[in-house]
Amino acid sequence: MNSLPEQTEALAHLRKELRETLLRLHGPLLGGEPLAAALGHRSVASLRQARRRGQVMVPLFTVPNRRGWFALTLDVADWLSATRMGASAGGRISPS
Repeated sequence: MNSLPEQTEALAHLRKELRETLLRLHGPLLGGEPLAAALGHRSVASLRQARRRGQVMVPLFTVPNRRGWFALTLDVADWLSATRMGASAGGRISPS
């Protein structure tokens, strides 16, 4: 099992990589299909339903004169990295 400093370093590295990648691909704001996909939803409709149920773990907001809900790309990247690092190692597939 990894030590706490190793886990902290791994989280920081993953967070940095996700932030850079998502910012490069989508810019500072995620909405619509890219937001739904980044949060693991099959469609915007499933994301909409999760939002109504209070099951979205990143802050969502509206933008004046734009339809739909949005999230900051950095919030999504941070949530993804924290969620991944919180997952148990038991779900990991070992290389063949």
